[in-house]
Amino acid sequence: MAVSLSVTKGPAKGKVFTFTEHDTFLFGRMPDCHATFPDDTQVSRHHFILEACPPKASLRDLGSLNGTYVNGKKYGARKAGESPEEGAKRQYPTVDLKNGDIIEVGKTTISVAIAKQVGHDAVNAGIQPGELSELSPDQLFQLVFGGEKNPGLIEIPGFVAEKELGRGGFGAVYQARRKKDGSRVAIKVMLSEVDATEDAVLRFKREMEVNRQLDHPNIVRFIESGSHKGAFYFVMELCDGGSLMDLYNKNRGPLTQEQLMPHALKALEGLAFAHSKGFVHRDLKPGNILIHKGIARVADFGMSKSFQMAGLSGMSMTGKTAGTPVFMPPEQIINFKYVKPVSDVFSMGATLYFLLTGKFPFEFQAKRDPMDVILNDDVVPIRKRLATIPKPLAIVIDRAVTKKHKDRYSDAAELLKALK
Repeated sequence: MAVSLSVTKGPAKGKVFTFTEHDTFLFGRMPDCHATFPDDTQVSRHHFILEACPPKASLRDLGSLNGTYVNGKKYGARKAGESPEEGAKRQYPTVDLKNGDIIEVGKTTISVAIAKQVGHDAVNAGIQPGELSELSPDQLFQLVFGGEKNPGLIEIPGFVAEKELGRGGFGAVYQARRKKDGSRVAIKVMLSEVDATEDAVLRFKREMEVNRQLDHPNIVRFIESGSHKGAFYFVMELCDGGSLMDLYNKNRGPLTQEQLMPHALKALEGLAFAHSKGFVHRDLKPGNILIHKGIARVADFGMSKSFQMAGLSGMSMTGKTAGTPVFMPPEQIINFKYVKPVSDVFSMGATLYFLLTGKFPFEFQAKRDPMDVILNDDVVPIRKRLATIPKPLAIVIDRAVTKKHKDRYSDAAELLKALK
């Protein structure tokens, strides 16, 4: 399967951009765009973002001056007299693209071609991709663990489910008991939001198998994974103390240094080990740092990457389940497939920033497109949020969340050393 963008008119005529797995494409005047048009005055700094997850693709205008045309219909665009900042205060709708669509911006015309794989039909468990968040807890429970009335639904062998622990946009976590020894585990289930081809499933399984190498006391232990009819599950050790986000909520607001730093240092030890083995998390946030017997452990290592790289996750930046990427560095939008440890440094820094202040490094606004904020705004120094944070600690966190990745700590080991 592939999504191809062919430039048929304009300065870049003849160029072709092809995506065979989940990736992003940024169009605009700025040098960090994948397609850059500095001399076209009708093109904005960051004009639109296109996300490809073959065989699907979607486009979102980023508050451009002149809008983005798809098949002659105008999307986005600022109103007359609006500044870029004013125009970006609206989050613009996503356009789902199809084979043969035509995109027009300024002097440039792009043709969209989508080729589907033949011979690998998607098999789902009686529901359509993307509907996981619409299921009731009972329906989702039944999907994951099966039942006599629905013998075709997935049932994870060797485990008995006990209760739901939580859910997100396209995943849910359950507490379960392992039959052979009675030990309790956590089982996370996710549904593919696109056609789960045989190749995609194999790619996912290969990715997850590699994760068994991450054996460290500060990383949640991965036990096994599997899939059945469009549902994918991960079995992990069960942590008894919840997450740092749970601790924040229980505290009813920001944590003190004394509450946070012991957990931050332990989480960074786990992250540094993973970086030394060549792994990048890609989705660090307060909810992914768990506490077990009083010790912090990094969770969901590689799960997001495995799901995305296998092309199973749907649209994580432009789709209806895409969340606001408040802990994401700018380069993760631009170089989606090639995120490095330095990007985890930003996300960990943003996590500490939030847990100490209750604010995010960027000044997100309810009616402003978050992508525009991340790409175009500056990070707010942490002492402007909370003046009582000691200067040495502020220097470390500010360096961790600086926009230019070359100015950050290169990996978790460097950040850990600085934080200590």
